[in-house]
Amino acid sequence: MTLLALYHSESPAKCNEFSFVLSAVGLESEVVDYDNRFYLVIEEQHAAEAYQHLKAYVAENTEKEVIDEPLRPLSTGFAGAYLYGLILLMIGALKSTNAFNLYWQSNGLAHSVKIMQGEWWRTITALGLHADAAHLAGNIGFGALFGILVSQYIGSGAAWFTILIAGALGNGLNAYLYQTIHLSIGASTMVFAALGILGVFALSDRHAYTQRGMRRWVPFFATFALLGFIGAGGERTDIMAHLSGYLCGCLSGVAWMYVLSRDDVTIPAQSTFAALTIGLVGLAWSLAL
Repeated sequence: MTLLALYHSESPAKCNEFSFVLSAVGLESEVVDYDNRFYLVIEEQHAAEAYQHLKAYVAENTEKEVIDEPLRPLSTGFAGAYLYGLILLMIGALKSTNAFNLYWQSNGLAHSVKIMQGEWWRTITALGLHADAAHLAGNIGFGALFGILVSQYIGSGAAWFTILIAGALGNGLNAYLYQTIHLSIGASTMVFAALGILGVFALSDRHAYTQRGMRRWVPFFATFALLGFIGAGGERTDIMAHLSGYLCGCLSGVAWMYVLSRDDVTIPAQSTFAALTIGLVGLAWSLAL
């Protein structure tokens, strides 16, 4: 059973009020204390109906309240992070052992000329290849951390689908910018895409609107500073790929903000996003090999 958060607050009063409203129309909900905030949660299958009832209730009252679209599930996001790490480890093992006598590295790396010639799948397969164990471990650690944080905003399935797409777009943009033969591997483009998404989400969080002037931009600047700190070290570092990933992540975050602001958009379930993510990775590798 998946629970979605319809509303959250620092005090339980408004959550309890909204829960009473839902019970009046026959919808069961629950108020839970999670991470020093109170959440009004409801089963996913009733979330859309409950949201409409609360929206109508708020509209009929003089007090202006902001309630979230039922997208964010009450979860830690660890499941998606575990799967992310497992997939990278599996691809690393297959490549290092030359499994099935397939040329995993040469067929999967991001080759700028071949990408521009139409081999789009390389933008995805390159994200799973790494030069050595340290490279792999770093991308698993930072990627899992940023992925968990993004999951707090849009849910685990939607988060990892968006991170994958933004990372692939980052590799595509990197290939376009070089215009000559350039080879790259690693999930770092996807890791920095997640960092860009996180920066936009932190900036757009409605609680940030209580901040004035430059203070409101602090979370975004923090992610940009982190980009420079962990993304520009070592002679083998592909700085352009990191910047491309971060830029595509920021644009993906802006796109999500637009989608979440509209009432006429139906957002797929988290399980649908998860299936699309795994399916896209599988399709890319099947085309590469």
